[in-house]
Amino acid sequence: MKSVLIIDDEEEMLGSLKRFIEKRKVANILTAKNKEQSLKVYQENNPEAVFIDLHLGNESGIDVLKSLKAIDPNVKAYLFTGDKAFADNNPKEKLGILGYIIKPISPSELIKIIESL
Repeated sequence: MKSVLIIDDEEEMLGSLKRFIEKRKVANILTAKNKEQSLKVYQENNPEAVFIDLHLGNESGIDVLKSLKAIDPNVKAYLFTGDKAFADNNPKEKLGILGYIIKPISPSELIKIIESL
């Protein structure tokens, strides 16, 4: 089974997405709440894709993305954001991501993306 890493500082969000996706046996879900955890989990597990919240408390999802790309320039990444204007003004190609997922997150949309990996 493929694995994906979801990075979000909201523990409730991480838990509900993990349960929803794993219940459907689509992927093994790895989680992290900050940059330090993200890098450790990524290096230890080499997931097929990474889903990063744009705002991680005091940290930036963009900074996490840059650090992951320093480890693996080919990382497949998506950004979660509630700021549609940010997504509209920052083309995914510019950031080197596969796409944006606009909050509120639809678990079924996330499953479709994971299945397509």
